[in-house]
Amino acid sequence: MPIYEFVCRGCCHHFETLVRLGGEKGVTCPECRSSDVQKIFSSFGIGGGGSRLKTASSSCTSCSSKSCSTCH
Repeated sequence: MPIYEFVCRGCCHHFETLVRLGGEKGVTCPECRSSDVQKIFSSFGIGGGGSRLKTASSSCTSCSSKSCSTCH
């Protein structure tokens, strides 16, 4: 289930909640319990370390070899 960010039109409280597919109509504000909420655009992040991500380059950045077992 995706996490969406909402703002309550009644009390202006910003909150995030898990929403099932098509379940946005059932979202209520955790502060005032109003159902008058609006989904807002929010940014997202990608977790993980850079060492696990592969680059488009065919050469290693940490050694002079074009192909080695420690980089690929």
